[in-house]
Amino acid sequence: WQRQRQRQSRPAAIVNTMSSIALLLLPLPLFISRVSLFPAFSIAATNPLISAMALSHFRSTSSSFIHRSHHHHHVRSYTSLIGRSSSTRSVGESERKSPLLLCNHRNNYSSIAQLRTQRFQRRSFSSAPLLFSSTIRNVNGDIDASQKSSHNKRDMSDSRSSSSGQPSAQGEEGDHEWSNYERLVRKLYMTNLFNPVKLGLENMDRLHKLLGSPMDQSNISIVHIAGSNGKGSVALKTANTLHLSGYKVGLFVSPHISSFRERIQIDGVPISESQVENYLQEIFDICDKEDIPATFFEITTALAFRVFAKEGVGVVVLETGLGGRLDATNVVKRPALSIITSIGLEHTRILGDTIEKIALEKGGIIKEGCSVLVGKNVPLEVLQQCANEKKASELYQCEDLLGPEDPVMIKGMKETFEDYDVENSKIASAALILLQFHLTQQKIENDDGQVKLISHDDIAEGVKIRPPCRFEEMDILTTITDDDGTSKKQKYVRVVLDVAHNPQAMDYLIDKLRSNFPNATSTNQRIVVGMSADKDLKYCTDILLDHVSHCADKLHLVEASHPRAASISSILEANPELVKSHYNSPRNEDDLNEHGRDISSVSEQVRSALELAAANDELLVICGSVFIMADAREELGIVEPRDSEVIAEVAGAGLRSSQENFGDGGKKQ
Repeated sequence: WQRQRQRQSRPAAIVNTMSSIALLLLPLPLFISRVSLFPAFSIAATNPLISAMALSHFRSTSSSFIHRSHHHHHVRSYTSLIGRSSSTRSVGESERKSPLLLCNHRNNYSSIAQLRTQRFQRRSFSSAPLLFSSTIRNVNGDIDASQKSSHNKRDMSDSRSSSSGQPSAQGEEGDHEWSNYERLVRKLYMTNLFNPVKLGLENMDRLHKLLGSPMDQSNISIVHIAGSNGKGSVALKTANTLHLSGYKVGLFVSPHISSFRERIQIDGVPISESQVENYLQEIFDICDKEDIPATFFEITTALAFRVFAKEGVGVVVLETGLGGRLDATNVVKRPALSIITSIGLEHTRILGDTIEKIALEKGGIIKEGCSVLVGKNVPLEVLQQCANEKKASELYQCEDLLGPEDPVMIKGMKETFEDYDVENSKIASAALILLQFHLTQQKIENDDGQVKLISHDDIAEGVKIRPPCRFEEMDILTTITDDDGTSKKQKYVRVVLDVAHNPQAMDYLIDKLRSNFPNATSTNQRIVVGMSADKDLKYCTDILLDHVSHCADKLHLVEASHPRAASISSILEANPELVKSHYNSPRNEDDLNEHGRDISSVSEQVRSALELAAANDELLVICGSVFIMADAREELGIVEPRDSEVIAEVAGAGLRSSQENFGDGGKKQ
């Protein structure tokens, strides 16, 4: 920096000094505006001199922060969106040692100016796919991959906001005006940049009361679910069965795969963009007016509560985000049922360093006078004591309601263990039996005046569902060309999607594959994998290499566009044996996003793997980080709601993995 200044003329040096001072002044309004970026923008706009100098400085110095990886020649700009730190992006060893990373934190100041100017100048983005009736489905039917392209685009102009204050921009290939939905969800994702995450219920208590305490209404029955693993699956199975039985059901889960709206569902369908626009703006206004520094998860939870109450749901199924006692969902006063699925060592710095301590945190959702159901993998004595102290009505185990059953076992290479989906289905089935007593007392009637009952057939059918990308199986119709290139034919390929992203989950995935597909040898399986940067890349990829007998050409490496995703270069650096696998060649700068990621990596490798699997009669497995799944599902032809790149580019801003359940360390899916 000093050498650069010395080479400049004296007038230029003076301008640069003034620009630096201007950049230091820019963040000051952010300390005043605690929830939203936009008040800060309006304050900055009152001083055009500061804004102009900041933009000039950003443009003149941006080239100083370009670093090319010697592995794949990706060009990284460290002057992209605000809040990007060296700890949140994947870098190789040479990049970690680079002094250029030291510029990153200082460059956040110029990023504010850049973010503000994006209202007037930005690249064009691809539109989101067409909506379909239900975002979560266990696909065992047929999907024609060759017909997906005509369904996966929608006209963004349909959801444009008419507000004159709407951020707008001109892209390189045309104009793109943000919809009100995009603006609000972008703002939500960036909330944690300015409101530090702090476990506690103070913010949520205030926000819940100001919304009218919607979850305290007597006409809403609440099922509250916590646990180290399995809570998302149990929540989905419970909600699905209640819907089949005729109840109007709200479901709140996290994280999502393709669209933010997956987190909040009514009768299995994600809420609409217009519902997000109506209710999210209301919550932002309350936070601004009452000076509530609510975080991403707190605002999202409040949004779910508001939507469920306004839409008149009869039963709400809530999955906790992290822990239980201090989780944002724990403002509910009297749930119909509290469920604790399992207890394992996870997030020990937050929840405690022993199983017993973590159990007490999860047991915080137990309430006076309410029934409690626990899975088999919990410290029963600890939770029984917790239930007694809180004066819960009764604590049940699955055997108390279902009777003793022989577990369904998976014989793995290293151990024999129970199929976790079977265990999750048992917990959901037992929960529904308990709920039947409560809901009968509510005397909720069908249209014909009969009290709604949850039948055994409904339970058996409802618990079959699995969350998307949790050993999700489907058959994909794929077109392949003969070797001579003259004729084409179509074949079905069995595909398994699973978000196994750590060594324990990888081991479980491999054992589950061996159990479900005993005739699929290592030579007739093909794997597409992409990882998060904070995972053990060497250990995870070694597990996959062992599974395919170290035939690296059976593996396809991909990198997601998300800043927390591992790059191809970092995966190859961690495990050089993978150099013989399939992955995209180094790209030009124009083919990369602002995080230096190859935006076509996932789609191209999934397409290639699908064609090879069809040609060789192979099982195709797509696994790893949740970040790759949206692109993979779109390439497979799954038509579902998907947020645009305008939202995706800031998804996860200011969020650590633990706040989004991306870092769960257990095996259970």
